[in-house]
Formats: sequence, C-alpha cells, structure tokens
Amino acid sequence: MHAFSNHTYVIVSRGVGLIITALLMFVQQRPLDWWSLWVALLFGTFVLMMLVQPVMRAAVRQPWILGVDVAIAAMVIVITDPWNSPFLVYACAVLALPAVVSGWRGGLLAGLLCSGLVFMLVLLLNVPFASTLSHMWLRWLLVAAGPAMVGAFMPHVLQRIRLSVDALSSPAVLHEPTMRQPPVRPTDTESVSARWWSESARPTGQTTEVAVSTRVEALRVALYTPMAASVTVTECVHQYAERFEQQALIATRVVVLGRPIAHDELFTPLIRRVVIEALLNVAQHAHADMVVIMVRYDKRSITLLVHDDGAGLPATGIARVGLHSLQALMYRTSELGGRLEVFNHTPAGVAVRLIIPVTAAL
Repeated sequence: MHAFSNHTYVIVSRGVGLIITALLMFVQQRPLDWWSLWVALLFGTFVLMMLVQPVMRAAVRQPWILGVDVAIAAMVIVITDPWNSPFLVYACAVLALPAVVSGWRGGLLAGLLCSGLVFMLVLLLNVPFASTLSHMWLRWLLVAAGPAMVGAFMPHVLQRIRLSVDALSSPAVLHEPTMRQPPVRPTDTESVSARWWSESARPTGQTTEVAVSTRVEALRVALYTPMAASVTVTECVHQYAERFEQQALIATRVVVLGRPIAHDELFTPLIRRVVIEALLNVAQHAHADMVVIMVRYDKRSITLLVHDDGAGLPATGIARVGLHSLQALMYRTSELGGRLEVFNHTPAGVAVRLIIPVTAAL
C-alpha cells in the first residue's frame, strides 16, 4: 500500500464535494434545474479524471488554468443562491488542484479569488444581499472567508494523509525487537554487505529468505518512522542515513554541497519518499558495500542523489522487479515540475537522482 498520487487527491476531493453537495440539495429540497447543474459538474469531473495528467502538468507551467476552474466554481455559487448555496462545498473541493500544484499559498490565493469573483458577480447581476435567513452576516463571512481558509489548510491536510498512508504501508514487525549492533565498517577480509547476508543465512530455525525478509521489514519500519514536518532536507537525509546504516549494516555517507535553501513544504513528502524507496532498493537488490547520499543546493535547483556500489541495473533497466515504487514517484515528480531519474552509476551501482527546480520549490 503506497501513498496516493496528487491527481488522486484532486479527483477524490471533487467526488466527495459533489456527494456532500447532493446530500445538501436533497435535504434543502432544491429545484430540479440545480440537479441538472450537479449532473453537468459530475460529467466535468469524469472528463477531468480522464485528462488529469496533462491538465496538472499544464497547470504547473500555466497557472492561469487554475483561475478558469475557480471562476466556474464561483459562477455556480452565484446562480444557485450565493448566500445559501450547497455548491459552496464543491467550490471548496475545487481548491484541491491549486493547493496540490502551488501549496498553501496557491490554495489561499485561489480561495480569495473564488470569494472575490462571487461578490463581483453578485454586484454585476444585482443579486440582493438580503435573505430570509437569520444571521446573514455569518453567511457573508462564510462565503468571503470559507474558500480562502479551506485552500490555505488543504495542503496541510493532504500532507497528513500522505504521512498516514506511508506509515500504514509499513506492516508492523511481529517478532520481538533485538539489540542492534553498531554499524560495522568494511574490512579487507569481509565486506559489510557480505556480513549482513551471511548473518541472515545462519541457521536460526528459519529459511534464509525468511530471515532476509525479516531484516528488510525491520528496515522498512525504521525508515517509515515519521519525522517532524519542520525537519529540513539536510537533517532528514542524515536521519535516514543513520537509520539505514544501523539496520542494514551498510556503510552510508552523507555529502551536502552548497548553502541550504528553503523549499515549498509540498515537496517534503516527495523528498522523503524518494530517499526511503532508494535505500530500500539498495538493501533488497544491490548487494552493496557503500551508499552515498548527496544533497546539492544551487540557485536553480535542489538535487538529491542516492547511489551505491552494488550490482547495478539489469539489462531490463528500471523495469526490474522492486523498482515499481520509484517508477510511480517519477510520475509524481513530473506533476510537481521536477525530475526523477534512475540510472547505472559509474563505476558500479545504481544512482537515483531527484531534481527540484527552485522556481517550482519556492
């Protein structure tokens, strides 16, 4: 079980918004023409589901596409009684797209744009500001501030969901924990990788495959142990390197080049997931003696490189069994405007390189 991709959150949020809107219309006994509008929005959601990949890539490069989506949501609110419209829930669900693409700033600006368009259309169409509803000022406040607040907090909610799904993707270890020995450095007579696999193969009442699988699951649990959201990229990499070295007994070195720069929190789950999956693949398939994790900061990008000195990729390349998670992460990276590459490293081993443009990260 792996974390959902960004386009999944976009489609699911709209689907949930439409379901809640339908329930509100049923409770409020709204006219039949509103149901026709609801069906039209449902059809539009299905169309978006079919084209979500190119739409999200285009939205990263052309942010005005997000404005068109928000403008349609604002018009729907205005034509369905803006001060008591059940479609306000759908409009808030639409903000998942700018929140995923541009983070909390994008969600906040999209929410303010939605509220501003609603009030502008109300004035242009001479929609009365009065209503039979009590506490009218509360309705005004809800329409004015509701979308902006939802848009600003939605990236944080999505990040919590991703972290929860990532944590659930690591099954709990059912055996009793054992005392871990400190990492052993390679010697002239025995490599660390060879020692790890030889220890796994010692007779313990289990087959070698089960013993190795147990070690890998213990490593998976250690790597997926949540970190605080405030941990920087450099600190995060150091912690993962320490956990990996302690569990896998493979020597791990961290190299940081350049002065650390801030990046959008939207990229934090992606960076952590790439490091985790790269290290898990080293432990399972590489038979390596050394792993190097490099983080490079420059004016245009943040580059993360994880490479080992193991067996390297087979003739089939990245289609090798065990690299499916990295293949999925390649798509998610492209959604955010970055680039993820997996290739053979010289003189030996595999390299996983993640590049996040500063223009997209800041």
